[in-house]
Amino acid sequence: MTNSRQLKVNNLFPSNIGGLKQTQYENNLVNFIVNNMKPISITENKDFQKLILDLDPNIKMISRRTVGRRINDNYNNVLNSLKLFFQTHCEVRVCTTADIWSTKHRSFIGITAHWIDDKTLGRHSCVLACQRFFGAHTFDKIGEIMVDIFSKFNLSNDNIVSTVTDNGSNFVKAFKEFGCKIKTSNNDSDTDSDGDMDKDLNEDNELSFLVVDENDDGDILLPQHLRCASHTLSLLATTDFQNILKNSNAKKYHHPALSKCSTLWNLSRKPKSSEVISNIINCSLIYPVITRWNSLYDSISQLIKHKAKLNTLTRDLGLKYQFNETDISYLTEFVLLMKPIACALDHLQSESNFYYGHLIPTLFSLKSRLLILKEQHLRYTFTFIDPLITSLEKRFKLYFDLSPEVDEAILASCFHPTFKLRWIPEHDEIMKNRVKNLCINIAEKYIENSSHTEFSVDNVDDEDFLIFSSQEQCFDSRANLEVVQFFNNKNKALTCLDSYPTIKKLFIRYNTSLPSSAPVERLFSFAGFIHAPNRSNLSNTNFEKLVFLKGNDIYR
Repeated sequence: MTNSRQLKVNNLFPSNIGGLKQTQYENNLVNFIVNNMKPISITENKDFQKLILDLDPNIKMISRRTVGRRINDNYNNVLNSLKLFFQTHCEVRVCTTADIWSTKHRSFIGITAHWIDDKTLGRHSCVLACQRFFGAHTFDKIGEIMVDIFSKFNLSNDNIVSTVTDNGSNFVKAFKEFGCKIKTSNNDSDTDSDGDMDKDLNEDNELSFLVVDENDDGDILLPQHLRCASHTLSLLATTDFQNILKNSNAKKYHHPALSKCSTLWNLSRKPKSSEVISNIINCSLIYPVITRWNSLYDSISQLIKHKAKLNTLTRDLGLKYQFNETDISYLTEFVLLMKPIACALDHLQSESNFYYGHLIPTLFSLKSRLLILKEQHLRYTFTFIDPLITSLEKRFKLYFDLSPEVDEAILASCFHPTFKLRWIPEHDEIMKNRVKNLCINIAEKYIENSSHTEFSVDNVDDEDFLIFSSQEQCFDSRANLEVVQFFNNKNKALTCLDSYPTIKKLFIRYNTSLPSSAPVERLFSFAGFIHAPNRSNLSNTNFEKLVFLKGNDIYR
């Protein structure tokens, strides 16, 4: 009875069931190719076809050309969805990151976008492009391509609060020539004679702390430029450290110890010696990568973790040298010295729960942690501490001086519940008052502008017509009250911003930016897998679509 009834049910909609399975197969195949960075040709692989047909012989295998059309349909759907989102949410403020990635024969420019949800305060991200870059990487071509990509997504300088790049000279010059001319305007700094204070308030009632002086170089106008703090900080651990080392007596300890480490790292790449290493320490050795300084710190940290077995390693590998006590002591101190920098770099390269307001507190904390190392009575690396602190202060001078040029970063930290004014040294009352007044002034301007937009000629009666100076004080009192209450609130959770509507708006405005261009670098990390050597014939168009879909997986 059951079998016959089941047969009747199957006979009612046989074509629909088959169609659903076929559609599901095709969708899953596209997701499998995109998410796992597999070649499109896998659909014509006999073993792959057998795997599918053995599971369901009714599935109709599709050609690579059909898969290409499905990928193209997915690409257009995601592209149009993102365009529609930015078009219908013109009030959203966006931070973008940009970089150029080169293979042996081709170059691509990648751009990502990031914004904060005004309800959850969570960060959202998407890939805007991974587009082929033809010719020399000149600053003018970079400017043209970036403007074209932004316009394709209906993004203008009214939407984009900043673009973060590394310190490459071509990007720096592009923003210097075509970027917004930024001039700070607040009560603690002089206003440019050509500045217009009314420009502090933009059209959609959101306070823009920046006065934007647009250039006259054609149609190219780029957003505010932020240099990647992670890239700058990595220079502290590489270029600056090497310069300090040249003038230090510790180089007689550094070079021999690192030379022995390098020998182990080189041997770990060979099958036979790698097996010996794995048998002794129960894991493979990680080794430094030239493009990521943190990998050096991680590699030495791993060796120190297994320091008791290092000489067993050198003996079983047939090496003529051993790690002496001086080598181990120096490497231990090197890890201790560089740990604050490595932690700061990891911190700055976060994305989902990281905001621009983290930058200054991170820099202040890094300096404090380096100063604390003076209490460790280091034998070999003690003389490195002061020069490293000096280099840190030099590279981030504007931030440590809390100069008006970095007022946006200051406001981002102050309007973040975790930091508020806690990161400012307690003894520096002058600076604390200056920052507090800055926050109140910004909040006052925002409240005043919002109140003005609610003012309408139609609803003005005779009693409301007269305006007195006491009414102007209401803005200051309201802003002062909300800012002071916020600073006195000990709650560090972002949810506390719901009680401070003005502060919440300002939090979103100033924390939208990222301190690092790490997201676009992550984009290129899986672009490298897609553009593998055995896929060198992959066309530019298909490559761009695959990277775009992989980066926008959550929107598919």
